[in-house]
Amino acid sequence: MRILKSGTGDHRAGFWGRHLRAFLLAVCLAAAPVLAQEAPRKPVPEDFIAGPELQGVSLSPNGRFVLSTRIKERQHILTVTDLEAGIAKAETFPLGVAAIDWAFWVDDNRILLRTEMNLPYVQLDAKAYKAVLNGRSTYVPTLMTFQVDTQELKQLTPGGYVRFALTNQGQITDFLPDDPDHILLMANLDKGNDLFRLNIHDGSIRRVAQGLDETFAFATDRNGKPVFRFNTNSRGSIIEIQAREDMPDGKVAWRKVRTARLNREGSNLTAPEFEILYPGPTASSYYVAARPEGAGTTGIYLYDIHSDQFLERVSGEKPFDVQNALFDTEQRTLLGMYHHEDRLVVEMSSPEMQAAVDAVKTKLAATVDVLPIDRSKSGDRWLLFASGPSDYGSYHVYDAATGDLQLFGHSSARLAGIEAPAVEVVSFAARDGLPLKGYLSRPASAKPGDKLPLIMMPHGGPEARDAFGFDKNVQLLVALGYQVFQPNFRGSSGFGKGFADRGRRQWGKAMQTDVDDAYAHLVAAGLAEEGRACIFGHSYGGYAALAAATLTPDLYQCVIAGAGPSDLIRMLEWERREEGRESEAYLYWVDHIGHPSNDREALAAVSPARLADRVTRPVLLIHGEDDGIVPVEQSEYMEKALKKAGKPVQFLRLEDSAHSSRTETDSRAEFDAIIKFLKRHLPVE
Repeated sequence: MRILKSGTGDHRAGFWGRHLRAFLLAVCLAAAPVLAQEAPRKPVPEDFIAGPELQGVSLSPNGRFVLSTRIKERQHILTVTDLEAGIAKAETFPLGVAAIDWAFWVDDNRILLRTEMNLPYVQLDAKAYKAVLNGRSTYVPTLMTFQVDTQELKQLTPGGYVRFALTNQGQITDFLPDDPDHILLMANLDKGNDLFRLNIHDGSIRRVAQGLDETFAFATDRNGKPVFRFNTNSRGSIIEIQAREDMPDGKVAWRKVRTARLNREGSNLTAPEFEILYPGPTASSYYVAARPEGAGTTGIYLYDIHSDQFLERVSGEKPFDVQNALFDTEQRTLLGMYHHEDRLVVEMSSPEMQAAVDAVKTKLAATVDVLPIDRSKSGDRWLLFASGPSDYGSYHVYDAATGDLQLFGHSSARLAGIEAPAVEVVSFAARDGLPLKGYLSRPASAKPGDKLPLIMMPHGGPEARDAFGFDKNVQLLVALGYQVFQPNFRGSSGFGKGFADRGRRQWGKAMQTDVDDAYAHLVAAGLAEEGRACIFGHSYGGYAALAAATLTPDLYQCVIAGAGPSDLIRMLEWERREEGRESEAYLYWVDHIGHPSNDREALAAVSPARLADRVTRPVLLIHGEDDGIVPVEQSEYMEKALKKAGKPVQFLRLEDSAHSSRTETDSRAEFDAIIKFLKRHLPVE
């Protein structure tokens, strides 16, 4: 049984191409090795640069094998682990220029995988990286099958020239549980991004639904019939959801049912207003994560395709946004759902499954959250993912019959050995009485009365949220002796529509004073010391840092702003040029921030670049040259204004990075600049 954790989502995010370099594909049939436990050590920047070494982990339908991709010395290794065997057996297969993009179980003995160019290598070559970003790459991703019993690796090139231009094109849309010989996946055969039925034995294909150049995903009903098509604009900020209509003449039409805004920063903690998840119990129903008109929070609903009506809220009424749901792709049933409160809350649909998840949580450290990934058809064996401030990510195999729990592996063995911060949830009230919460991370060795230098770290979005989890910036700063506070200010997601709406047009106002009030609370509670704090944020958090430098210039000792908007008028004008005057994406930002003409005076009053003469503290600006979400000009405006006003400023330009993606060279430069800046302006005693 495969557990599906999300629907279409933003599959466009995260594809940066792969580079040409040889590697070996190793297939290992063995139990996972047990590593000796060493004393925790303080992390260093290098720990966070390489990325995960273990990924793509899944359980075979019979529960005997675990499939994973391991990355060692920049080489991708496909690994099949036999949970019932103790003798290691390995074979290597030279694939030349490829890296593993994804791999899935088709049945108990067969794996379907797709290869593409290798990102870790392209990150070492700035020229090649920029070529990939600009679409100047000719590598064609390749489908392959692997037989576990014979260890045969076979190239499965569909008939004709099929182009998998985007990450999602080539992702499997439907495993077709009633048709074991075929799957549905997207590709581009001649023009348009279409949906194809692929024979997993001989590679033959048949088009089953036509898409457009802007189509990036399809969704099927419980019978495998494509019933939704998803189109997006050129910047990937808006999805148009279209429902299928079968015409009397046998042709197919696609009717727009609604649009949805994508979270362009890639956060999975943004509550969706409408997201297709999985087929429902009838041919015309679908499970969706949605916030219908009049609803206060996002929930899981049954939705009727033909009538465009919400039939039932299956998640129940909650004061929090329900983030997502879990589905059995074999039986096509709802298994459970999950959301964040102070911690991750997983609610399974049966007492037996809930008992299994709860048993694993009990066996693991109290500082991790647990999410199911896979379960065998019999239900006896589970694969679960654990993560938290003390765990970058680890995979565990649970035997429900015996209660045994085994560690399969860590996402990063290097990060598994680092010292974890102590994290607590801190409640406080804003100056207008609004109840707020945030996460305070401190060195594990800190004593209750220690008043360590504080880093205030507001999140990006701003309609996103911080959660109890692993954050590389927090980890590194805590290791250096700082304490870090991450406030979920008004306007954050996850707490319902009313809370998110409180942030509308509050840039530099109530959203900003919420951050200030968090600092004041920490001081009043004896957790921090006045005059020993800096503010550090990225994207909206970068704006909040710059706003602090200009609106409350003496509050923080220093300011670090990564990719922060500095001139809201110019930012909105840029959005209008990029998206279009009447586009939903642009109108969302007008509603959220203000109108660049009608509200010009109010926007200027909270635009840091127009208030640079107020700055009294040193400022560090960080921005990627290829940022398509907040253009690098926003940091350039701020730098120019600060220099003109004679204020202290440093500007680190990341020449080969985008809004959140980083090359290894740029990551090192960013960490180095932050550490040096803080040691100079907020030293740890």
